[in-house]
Amino acid sequence: MNSRIIVHAAALATVLCASSAIAQTRAVEATHVQFGLNSIDSDTSDSTSSGALGLDLIATFPLGSYLGLSLGGNYTESKVRSRDVLPDEPGAVPGTRQSCSFDSTEGDLSLFFRRPSFGRLAVSYGTGNLSSDCEGDAVFLLTGKDSLGVDSYRVDAEYYIGDFTIGAGYTTTTLEDSAEDLKTTTLSASWYPIDSLKISLWGNDLYEDNSYGLAVEHQPGMLGDGFSVRLGLSTTDASPKTRTIQLGLAYFFGREVPLKTRDRQYR
Repeated sequence: MNSRIIVHAAALATVLCASSAIAQTRAVEATHVQFGLNSIDSDTSDSTSSGALGLDLIATFPLGSYLGLSLGGNYTESKVRSRDVLPDEPGAVPGTRQSCSFDSTEGDLSLFFRRPSFGRLAVSYGTGNLSSDCEGDAVFLLTGKDSLGVDSYRVDAEYYIGDFTIGAGYTTTTLEDSAEDLKTTTLSASWYPIDSLKISLWGNDLYEDNSYGLAVEHQPGMLGDGFSVRLGLSTTDASPKTRTIQLGLAYFFGREVPLKTRDRQYR
């Protein structure tokens, strides 16, 4: 009798340990690398419009069972078209669209704690540089130069509820030679109607200029689970309004997993 009890107890302990191991999956299951291409078009009512094309590379690494580290870099080239608010210069061809182009480089480091069955908490630091090239002389007012340095600090959290994710974040941005920081609070909610499709709503505040957006990301089944397409739409409630359309393509190196799994266990 005693030997049977010992055998049953050992079997029960094995099952419980196995269940615990399944529940306590790692913050990052394996090293994950993402390469992305983004196209952005913004239009401000009765004012300027801009177009941008960007490339980004993001790598996420596991640090033990519950911690992960993410490193990212981004390069974006944009052009601001100001024909509607700036008159033609004397001697210019009628209808010539005056413009400025900008080059932006950014780097980001993020350390996070995550339980795939519960949620994620992250702290991040980002740094970047914005340089301008306009028709004629143009400098940033803060620096008196044609470049501007930017540093940012961010804290964000996500809570997983079945097929839904609720998120909140707070970002402080410091502009070079500026005495005042920019502070932004962001709230978001995402839904996975199927594991390969995510629909997100978000909103943020920057003083009295609030922005709201909708984004849809999908991993097409015919292309496998290593590729995604993202479409984003956003607007501001300031006057004049700015409307933005973003199209993003991403390729993932490593394991092919559903989008929901990728978001909660890999990136």
